[in-house]
Amino acid sequence: MAKRRRATATTPPGRVVGRTRPIATGSTGERRLIGPAVLIALLVVGGIVVLSAVLIGSPASPYDCASQLQPQANATVENPIVTPDEGRGHVRAGTTTEYASCPPASGPHYNESRVAPLPPAFYDPGARIGPANWVHNLEHGYVVALYRCPEGECPSNDVLSELREFVFNGPPTESATNCGHQSKVLAARFDDMATPFALIAWDRVLLLDVFDASVGIDFARRWLEQPELPEAQSC
Repeated sequence: MAKRRRATATTPPGRVVGRTRPIATGSTGERRLIGPAVLIALLVVGGIVVLSAVLIGSPASPYDCASQLQPQANATVENPIVTPDEGRGHVRAGTTTEYASCPPASGPHYNESRVAPLPPAFYDPGARIGPANWVHNLEHGYVVALYRCPEGECPSNDVLSELREFVFNGPPTESATNCGHQSKVLAARFDDMATPFALIAWDRVLLLDVFDASVGIDFARRWLEQPELPEAQSC
């Protein structure tokens, strides 16, 4: 089947939404002190703002997809679709990456700080990212949730809230904690797939007609940081 050139969404850029906590201050007399936890939260928010600026200012991540992966009736959280391994090659950011099927669960990807792998977060539909960004996350043991916006029609706010819940409440792991993350999960828009949603780990894909945060968390518990991945403990 002939390859088709694809790129990520060209809708107006949005923002990257990460988890933040309310800033609480204590007082001593009339002075308010900012504790270490607040400083960490401010650094996290600042990092997300910087990342958003980088992604919005960059071109869409181009890729070629030979075919779309089709649903399998017997696929489950424990028994997802197993895709052929397409390697772990690094390519220069902006290079067109090629995959046998989409959504890809392995293959060539970018290797650039805060561009690939991506910080774990919920990425709004306008974030200009694609497989070459988050495939690197898969190599590091992440689980990625994808949602589709055909012709700009994205899932409802309630469904997007489910995706945010998945990201914000992803299963913690020791390596995630060591990296300063809640969990090694993220969610992003990807239009080139046969179903409205997908859950992906390295070489494993679960295609979904509906998204449920509890299913996403179950999938993450099962497939985060697969031990056969050499870089499963990396950030």
